[in-house]
Amino acid sequence: MRIGIDARKIADFGIGTYIRGLLGALVAQRPDENDRDTYVAFAPENHARLLPAGIEHVVVDAPHYSIRELVAVGRAADRARIDLFHAPHYVVPFTSVPFVVTVHDLIHLRHPNPLARMYARQMIGRAVRRSRRVLTVSETVKREIVATFGCGDEHVVITPNGVGPPFAAEGNVAEGRYFLYVGNDKPHKNVGVLVDAFDKIAGASLVLTGAPFERFRDREHVVVSGFVSDDELAALYRGAIALVTPSREEGFGLPALEAMACGCAVITSNAPSLVEITGDAALHAEPTIDALADAMQRVASDSVLRGDLARRGIERAKNFTWMRCAERTRDAYRASMTR
Repeated sequence: MRIGIDARKIADFGIGTYIRGLLGALVAQRPDENDRDTYVAFAPENHARLLPAGIEHVVVDAPHYSIRELVAVGRAADRARIDLFHAPHYVVPFTSVPFVVTVHDLIHLRHPNPLARMYARQMIGRAVRRSRRVLTVSETVKREIVATFGCGDEHVVITPNGVGPPFAAEGNVAEGRYFLYVGNDKPHKNVGVLVDAFDKIAGASLVLTGAPFERFRDREHVVVSGFVSDDELAALYRGAIALVTPSREEGFGLPALEAMACGCAVITSNAPSLVEITGDAALHAEPTIDALADAMQRVASDSVLRGDLARRGIERAKNFTWMRCAERTRDAYRASMTR
C-alpha cells in the first residue's frame, strides 16, 4: 500500500512526538518483500530534516485549524496517488482518499470557549463517522469515543504511544534534588494546583518545563526552565525526586512514560488514563492541593518507596515501544482497506 501521513505537526511537542516515533518505527519495520508499504509524509519544506530516511516528502504548509488546511492538505492527498491517508490529529482534510484518524483525547470537547468546543465536536464527529478506523492511545479514550459518538467498538483501535532514546535509565536511581513537571500550562493540566501544593513541601525545589510559565517565575523555589531538548529533558528526569503529573484529565500522559523509562519515580493524579498507563509503577493522588502535597512528601521522605517506584517504572515502560505502536497501526491500515 501507499500510505500518506499528515506530518505538518512533526516539530511540535505531544502530537509531534507521536508522529516522529510512529514514522521512524514504520520505516524500520522489515515486512516480507511482497508485503512492503510506501509512506508519504505531507509536511512543510523546513521539516524535511525531521523525516526519517525512506519517507517520501510532499511539501505542504497551511495554518492549523483553518479552512485553508482542509483544502490544501486534501488536494495534496488527492494528487499523491495514495491508497490511504492517516490524519494524526482530529482535523481531517477534504479528500476523496479513504482515511484513518488518530484521536488522542476528547479534552477539546470541554474547552472553556464555546466556539472551540463546537469546532472540536464537529471536526471529531466528522472524523469518527467518515474514517475507516479511529486510532487512539489508551483504553480510557477508546471507551469515551465509543460512548460519545456511538461508533462500534471494533471501529476504534488502541495504538499506545511508545518511548525511545534518549529516555532510558542510567545506573542507580538518583537521590533526587527537585520535583519536576513536564507539559504545557493549559487549564486541565492543573499546574497552579501543583505549585500551591509544592508550597507545603520544605527543602526542595520544583522545576517546570515545557512552557514559558511566566505566571510562576516569582514563586519561591520554583524554577522555570521553558522548553528543553529531549537530551536535556532526559537529564531532568534522571535528576528528579519525582515527576508530578497533576492533570485533571489526560489521553495518555507521555511525560509519565518517559520518566518511568528514565528510572524517575512518578506521581500522577488519579485520572483514569494516567492510572491505566502507569499502573502500579506510580503513586496516584486526587488532583487537589492537599493530596498532591501528601504524595510529594511521601516520596521525598521515603527512599525505599522512591526506589521501588523507579524500578517498577523501568519495567513497565518496556511494554511501550514505538515499534509496537507502528505494528498495531500497520494492522489498522490493512484492516481499513478490507472493509
